[in-house]
Amino acid sequence: MTSALAGVKVLDLSRVLAGPYCAMLLADMGAEVLKIEEPDGGDESRTWPPFAAGEAAGYLSMNRNKRDMTLNLKTPEGRDVLKRLVATADVVIENFRTGTMEAFGLGYDVLRQINPRLIYCAVSVFGRSGPYKDKVGYEALMQAFSGVMSITGEPEGPPLRCGVSFIDLSTGLMAAYGVVNALFHRERTGQGQQLEVSLFETALSLMSYHAVGYLLGGQVPQRQGSGHPMIVPYQVFRTQDGEIFIAGSNQRLWTLLCQALRRGDLLQDPRFSSNAERVNHRHIIVPILQEEIRQYPTAELHEILDKAGVPCAPVNTLDNVLTDPQTLARQMVIDVPHPLIPHLKLLGIPIKLDQTPGDIRLAPPLKGQHTEEVLRDLGFSTADIERLHAQKAI
Repeated sequence: MTSALAGVKVLDLSRVLAGPYCAMLLADMGAEVLKIEEPDGGDESRTWPPFAAGEAAGYLSMNRNKRDMTLNLKTPEGRDVLKRLVATADVVIENFRTGTMEAFGLGYDVLRQINPRLIYCAVSVFGRSGPYKDKVGYEALMQAFSGVMSITGEPEGPPLRCGVSFIDLSTGLMAAYGVVNALFHRERTGQGQQLEVSLFETALSLMSYHAVGYLLGGQVPQRQGSGHPMIVPYQVFRTQDGEIFIAGSNQRLWTLLCQALRRGDLLQDPRFSSNAERVNHRHIIVPILQEEIRQYPTAELHEILDKAGVPCAPVNTLDNVLTDPQTLARQMVIDVPHPLIPHLKLLGIPIKLDQTPGDIRLAPPLKGQHTEEVLRDLGFSTADIERLHAQKAI
């Protein structure tokens, strides 16, 4: 079967998480992605431990299904090579500081003259306009600035950083979504376009119902631990030997939960008669439930609630979930041949298309692994390539 994006050529000039993740998502669906790194240094994620055979987990997680070349855009020769690549590319992805590509003479207005069908995806921190357009930033800073950190943590504790870089990764998702939209538009019109995605706008959009709730009622959301500001019970509870998350998120599930815990009396208490009442009396009902739940071992309670039809899950550690039968059944851990790492395991593809499935064709590349191959495809001779080396363009 042919993958959905087979034949789409992507130049990935980005680094770290959001941009590389976008490019990898496109690559998983068949796009031909060429990662372009600086000869000195390269992608910073190559320095993030742990390592295997000198290759970093951070880099390996974001860069499968790509070829890799080095190119020094600070040299005129390096810029000329990029322009030749752009001539036959469909997509360029970059996450340089605002104005950097323009300073190189490689901004969208220049590249579109070379290839009017080009889709140019710029990933930034705050976007390319507004008073903060020149600011630098990272995932944790954006969790703080966007308000995410203010609602993460225990009510009496400090604001906490979410343990997953979900803003970076979600920005990559938004970028991939934007690229596919632009490709669809080009299919209809033949026109390329520029698109922007920022960490800030992604983070703010993910605040979703929290933000709309404030805009409607003026109430600033507060930290609820693992709980939900609008639903009770919907949180982690301690068991005899661990933790379990329980979602009694509507009246039917609340009834099933009370019955499973043999606390039918709670169904008669007017303070808990509706979700709104349970939210208002959170400080009463949560301790009552906690006292009941702490009497059970996690596995036993999980089985009881599961049979009763109450959504629940043990709080797994990563080692447990990566070996879970469901993980394996859905092929979410896969073996990928790698030139340096025997038995490299990566996460699988989460999107299952039955007619145009994605696949993992290439291991995350070594730095500069395909430089000469790419240059020869462009028509460069051995002497030309040696000259580019001497000019420090590659």
